[in-house]
Amino acid sequence: MNSKKLLLAPLALLGIQAVHAHCPLCTGAAIGGIALARIFGVDDSIVGIFIGAFIVSTALWFSKILQKRKLKFPLQDELFVAASFLMMVVPLYAANVITSFDMVRSMPAHHAIFGLGVFGIDKLLFGIIIGTIGVWLALLLSDGIKEARGKSLWPFQGISFVLIASIVMSIIVWGLTKWI
Repeated sequence: MNSKKLLLAPLALLGIQAVHAHCPLCTGAAIGGIALARIFGVDDSIVGIFIGAFIVSTALWFSKILQKRKLKFPLQDELFVAASFLMMVVPLYAANVITSFDMVRSMPAHHAIFGLGVFGIDKLLFGIIIGTIGVWLALLLSDGIKEARGKSLWPFQGISFVLIASIVMSIIVWGLTKWI
């Protein structure tokens, strides 16, 4: 018995099985991006982009697990992304990590970005929204390429698209915040 099975054996006694993610690299990359950005004091809008990537990757990871167990329903991926988004944003808002809408409206120059303060959208929430949408679109593009070609362009194409999209969105947001 290898060491991995030996470590997981006690979990089997409890009826818990090991889970094999569809893309653990996606989830790991998103978590690593969030941690690094916070450590180096990167603007919240850019940190939010990586949180958005984390939201999409974990939602699709969970959806894929259910699909392997023959549990599939209409709009499953979309519903899991929406649920994952809410499960991330609501606690961040409740813990005041995302600035309250009233506070953002009262001090938009400090808490908001691109004039979104009038809507009560702070920098972190803005980043989470565009990160979620951008990574979702990058994964749809990756899947479209795989479907059209019958195979990926290169190994780990999905994680590549997620990282490239996250980096490009971060550079664009950073550039716009510096020049606007």
